[in-house]
Amino acid sequence: MKKLFYFRLMATTVALTSLIASCSNEDDGFYNGLNGPSATTRTAISGDTIIIDFENEANTILAGPTSYGENLYSSYSGTKFISWNEATSGFTCKINLLNGSKDYYNGGIAISNWNIMSNPVGKTGDWWYSYLNQCSVYNTSSSDGSNQGAGYGGSNNFGVMYGYSDAYNASYMSNPDFYFAAGVEYTVKKMYICNSSYLYGVMKYGNQFGISGSAVSLEQAKGYFKVLAYGFDGNGNATNNGQPVEKYLADYRDDTSTPTSISTNWSAWDLSALGSVNKVQFNFVGSDSGTYGLNTPAYLCIDNIHIY
Repeated sequence: MKKLFYFRLMATTVALTSLIASCSNEDDGFYNGLNGPSATTRTAISGDTIIIDFENEANTILAGPTSYGENLYSSYSGTKFISWNEATSGFTCKINLLNGSKDYYNGGIAISNWNIMSNPVGKTGDWWYSYLNQCSVYNTSSSDGSNQGAGYGGSNNFGVMYGYSDAYNASYMSNPDFYFAAGVEYTVKKMYICNSSYLYGVMKYGNQFGISGSAVSLEQAKGYFKVLAYGFDGNGNATNNGQPVEKYLADYRDDTSTPTSISTNWSAWDLSALGSVNKVQFNFVGSDSGTYGLNTPAYLCIDNIHIY
């Protein structure tokens, strides 16, 4: 799952000039967006694909030292995770800054390789699907607790996004997002998503924080949970007429047109309808929501983001 860069090889300067001259207006916009100080580092042109896979970038800091991710918080005394960057596209994901602090409870996207999907020795109850294991992915194609090979296609690293916004939490949480270099826009052809262990377990088994006050699964409650992606262009304007691209992570409603069982491994999510974007911002909506907002954990793991 290495980054795949598909290059157009030109035999002569004349051939290159001819190709550029034949590009559409849309292609011209892509070239113009890449001109500038970072132009010498660009490795893709219109029609080619870059895959953001969270592997092999220098100085990557993974969530740890446990699957809770202590280093995602400002109180941690060691080296903290703040952000992650892919040099070619300027892709950046980060811990959100809110009220003067960069802490994961503000929302954001961290990089992880944890995949604890059941209670290890010494852990009991719902530990594996609680916030104490918030950085684990629930990917049954990998070996439970191995902390390797749990990313898409058997890779090690993946992103874990957390956070949402509604009428209740604007003062203490903001939406997770990723973005590219200033002024540069890409189309997100697709990205791969997988439930986190925390999210999977609560949707599958419920916990005491739900509306019922006891452990009730989404299937028993005939509920749903979905993720939404919003696009923004290089000027900060909403794309796709401000409409999100949605994907149900579970949908057990009797009258639903999108019946969806809870997935246990990676699946593709097409975001191309957002158009050319400089930033993609995420939100979560679900049926199990009460006085203080969502009771279903607002987490999702992401990997292999295809952009062009």
